[in-house]
Amino acid sequence: MQTNIATLIDGEAQAARELERDLARDASVELTPRQVATVDDLSNHLPLGTRVYVPSIPGSTWQDTVRACERLRTDGMVAVPHLDARSVAHREELNGRLSALVEASVTELMLVAGDRKRPIGAFADTLDILDSGALVDHGIKRVGVAGYPEGHPAVDPAALEASLSRKLEYAAATATEMWIVSQFAFQPEKVVAWLDAMDGRGMGFPVRVGMSGPARLKTLLAFAARCGVGASARVLARRPSALRLLNNWTPDSMLKALAQHRVESPGSPLSGIHLFTFGGLPQTSRWLREMAGVGSHVVDFHDVTTRGER
Repeated sequence: MQTNIATLIDGEAQAARELERDLARDASVELTPRQVATVDDLSNHLPLGTRVYVPSIPGSTWQDTVRACERLRTDGMVAVPHLDARSVAHREELNGRLSALVEASVTELMLVAGDRKRPIGAFADTLDILDSGALVDHGIKRVGVAGYPEGHPAVDPAALEASLSRKLEYAAATATEMWIVSQFAFQPEKVVAWLDAMDGRGMGFPVRVGMSGPARLKTLLAFAARCGVGASARVLARRPSALRLLNNWTPDSMLKALAQHRVESPGSPLSGIHLFTFGGLPQTSRWLREMAGVGSHVVDFHDVTTRGER
């Protein structure tokens, strides 16, 4: 009996290591239009077919986003631009933005409310965009939406759940493939509890868990404060191990926890990981190479094709 238990434990540990490798190999990443424009060849940093999310940031235009999407396609990546509902003035502008994406061969997008406190036009949130019917009109049937493992700083949990339920109804009614990309978090136990809760409520969305790539802890604290997860980051900073992380934060612990969660909960909605490149693409790429090569030689991402679909 002891031998059987030991064998079972060894098998689970091996399965978790393999999942870590697979999650790293199929990771999606987030790059600003400027980051995309300044990299010589993204296939030297990421597997071919990697989904690269392009956020809207202050100082960039929609044309910058479209150009980034065109460049990503040229380099063998799949572009997933953010569409911020509150930054769209009216239906005509929405149609123009979507038409430009379609012309750039974009087939999917990440729909977010945006950071504006007040919308500049008719779209107050992502449901307004969905209800407009514009995505269906332009043939966009693959849509990512946001999730919040540690809660939203301005929206109560009941409202978040109601919004997700409405999105499920939209996806079913329009034959849209929809998934969640979560806000980045630092505490694996909270993320795992959130995944379990999503599964328990039968939300039905695949989930990509957001996490920061390697970065200085000071940099992470600054981004976390802007993105509403400052409390979680401060918990990280107060841990005894934080001092050694000041110059070398990596999401190893989150990746290990997620892989173990998948081994223990095969029905989990976890479908992958999503890396925010706060420390820059080269650092994130090196970390992904290392994690993808667990138990074997380090993977050279040039001419490697990702297997993930989201």
